[in-house]
Amino acid sequence: MKAIPAATIHRMDRPHPCDVCFQSRFCLPIALPPDELDRMRDIMQSTMRITKGERLFETGQPMDKVFSVHAGSFKSVVSSPDGRQQIVGFHVPGEMMGLEGFSTRVYMTDVVALEDSEACEIDVRVLEGTARELPTLQHQIHCLIGNRLARAQQDQFVLGSMQADERLARFLLDLSERYKARGLSPDEFVLRMSREEIGSYLGLKLETVSRLMSRFHQAGLVHVAQRQVRITNRDGLSELLVANER
Repeated sequence: MKAIPAATIHRMDRPHPCDVCFQSRFCLPIALPPDELDRMRDIMQSTMRITKGERLFETGQPMDKVFSVHAGSFKSVVSSPDGRQQIVGFHVPGEMMGLEGFSTRVYMTDVVALEDSEACEIDVRVLEGTARELPTLQHQIHCLIGNRLARAQQDQFVLGSMQADERLARFLLDLSERYKARGLSPDEFVLRMSREEIGSYLGLKLETVSRLMSRFHQAGLVHVAQRQVRITNRDGLSELLVANER
């Protein structure tokens, strides 16, 4: 199995990244009062550039930082004792990475760049120290961790109970909603992950993902051109989920 290279960190001299990042309203806890929001902004240390295929952090590594996706996208990967790997999540701009390690103080997954990407880093000790002084921030962090755990439980439900077509429909709709929440197009986007990576995440074989993509295309649910996807019948995709519940 080909090893994934660790990230070569390129720190960039530029204005504070939060000042020029339209995603900051998603990764910063906007419920904070203005003065506390400034404190939170100040602990965003720097932005680092990660080349496609490089690892941002790895399983078992001491967790000293959490990260926010500034640009690009990442995948979270877990490995079994016999070396098998499974993707357990994808991360788009504005989403936090590394939160799962708060209880164990080590990272729980490998996080790898799906494309040339950028991530903002936050020192965990500084974050925790600031959170002790700002109860609202502490509450926001607990909410982020709780939401991440809830999402993991939802993903387990998908793998355990949904049919293959439901899994892919839910994946596309979920990705669409995440882009929409970030002010990006919910109907047309590029899949930065390969069909094989989608299959790993959904517990499906590569051939199954490819076959379902073609079926969705032929049914007029989506238009697929390589990795470019346009949702053409959102109600039809949603109906797949509802129909299989009847």
